Amino acid sequence: MSSTDLLPIGEVAKTSGISVSAVRYYEEIGVISSATRVGGKRRFDPATIGRVSFIRRAQEAGFSLEEIGTILDDETGIWRVLVDDKLIELTERKDRLETMISMLAEIRECGCGAVAACPLVTTS
Repeated sequence: MSSTDLLPIGEVAKTSGISVSAVRYYEEIGVISSATRVGGKRRFDPATIGRVSFIRRAQEAGFSLEEIGTILDDETGIWRVLVDDKLIELTERKDRLETMISMLAEIRECGCGAVAACPLVTTS
């Protein structure tokens, strides 16, 4: 890959929807790495954008950056334990969210003047 194929830090940030300082931080803690420096400036492999996308989604799901680093880079199989544990946790969270979504939809349609007085809330 030639240096012309590599992306400057600003492009990685813009395309990934994060700040330049977040890209620097991700590099500093080791969840991404720059391919090289050209004229003293970081350059990144285009695949970094996909990696950053995964990092952001994993963070939104509740993974720590340390866990994300393990999932991305571990070759011993430890990452599978983290994923299995998180799948259980996320499934439980999804179930709770679906229950709340249903309850809110019912409350919205019941016609009560105040949610606190709604029988759907007071008898749950």
